Amino acid sequence: MNRIIIRRTAALAALFASALIAGCGLHCTNSGSESLIVYEDPPTLTHLDLGPPGNSPGDVYHFSAALRASPGGPVTGEVFGTKTLTKVATDANPNFEKRATLLFFTFGEHQDQIIALGVHEYPPIAAEFVADQPAVRAVLGGTGKYIGARGQLVTTRKTDGSYTQVFTLLK
Repeated sequence: MNRIIIRRTAALAALFASALIAGCGLHCTNSGSESLIVYEDPPTLTHLDLGPPGNSPGDVYHFSAALRASPGGPVTGEVFGTKTLTKVATDANPNFEKRATLLFFTFGEHQDQIIALGVHEYPPIAAEFVADQPAVRAVLGGTGKYIGARGQLVTTRKTDGSYTQVFTLLK
């Protein structure tokens, strides 16, 4: 084969690969995302104080709440979860401790689920985080119509104790 043709073909292949990587990165699959917004009623919380009395690593809050497609609308699902104290407040940061939160969002007779996990700062004296300050968590996966789910969840607590849950699910 002619050397000029080989060089041009190689140059075009390199140019195409560079454009592909610049356009969507090394891990590009299908671009785009889908948003899902659910409204959570104020949760029912149960505190489990493990270890020494007071805040210590391993203390857990278990919670559950109804989910709605619109504020005050009919119930469309339920969320269950745990918040585990992972880092107590310090002298350098006395107003916040860190808790790892694992959330199970269930819909459609619990067949359609989305699982999310993340760490966020909480006031040491409160069961829930500060209102109107969003927490971002990773979407770990799902079942049913959410099988293979990935993306992120932005949770915003409202002053009335309810939550807005905004999922950005990658396609």
